[in-house]
Amino acid sequence: MGPKATSGVALLLSLAREQLREIQARELANTLCAVSKLGVYEPALVGALVSEARAKLSSFKAQELANTAYALAKLGHEDKAFMCVLLDTASNKLSSFNEQALENILWAIAKMGHRDESFVNQLLVAAAPKLSGFTAQALGNTAWALATMGHKDAACIGALLVVAEAKLSSFKPQEVSNTLWALATLGYKDAAFTGALLVAAEPKVPTFNTQNIANMLWALATLDYHDAAFMDALLVVAESKLPSFTAQNLANSMWALATLDYHDVEFVRALLAAAKPKLASCNAQTLATTA
Repeated sequence: MGPKATSGVALLLSLAREQLREIQARELANTLCAVSKLGVYEPALVGALVSEARAKLSSFKAQELANTAYALAKLGHEDKAFMCVLLDTASNKLSSFNEQALENILWAIAKMGHRDESFVNQLLVAAAPKLSGFTAQALGNTAWALATMGHKDAACIGALLVVAEAKLSSFKPQEVSNTLWALATLGYKDAAFTGALLVAAEPKVPTFNTQNIANMLWALATLDYHDAAFMDALLVVAESKLPSFTAQNLANSMWALATLDYHDVEFVRALLAAAKPKLASCNAQTLATTA
């Protein structure tokens, strides 16, 4: 962050401290969002903003509730008591949440590791008639959030995939990876959708990053889904990026190849060569995965 950005942040923090009691719901939510976007986390300030927000939550509109939760999740600010009150307030306003607000608050709950099955169920009911308006990113994030929370709802996932399949051409690598990882994590097998996803994803494989690649390999193996052509394309790109793989990525990739019974001797040799200098950073679980 450059000097100008730093001074701007300092000014924002100073003004926020001085005028907290005068800040209304919208400004509180916007201030938290601004701080999270700037990547500046000052616990004392955020805590003060949260305390002020708690007193005014009843006046927060749907977007302000969602933005507040999203900002706190991005900042990594934990306040379970505040989140409980926020979600309780939000539960009475879910009918007025738009697609982005629904996505953001669900993502925030998952990111924070906050558990509220009742609220999530209510949110999914509210989201069902609005799924067709979800963007590719929103669909990928929603799938990721449900899997991260371990929330298994076959009807919801099925409805989400129907909408997603019609929008696969606009899925970016992260959305492809998130969606397939979510299906594998939830144990939800849909061969037709997975096949369509891979067809849409294959031209974009050269732009996959290391985490996308490792997640895709792990998900395909977990789902026991075999597609030699896609695997060939994925491993060509993977080989050029092996030096950037983490020890966990390397271990997961090796496990996936073995599980899928996919034989590519040259790639395995390259993978082992990349893994050798990183063995010291492997924990027992990682080593057990590769064994």
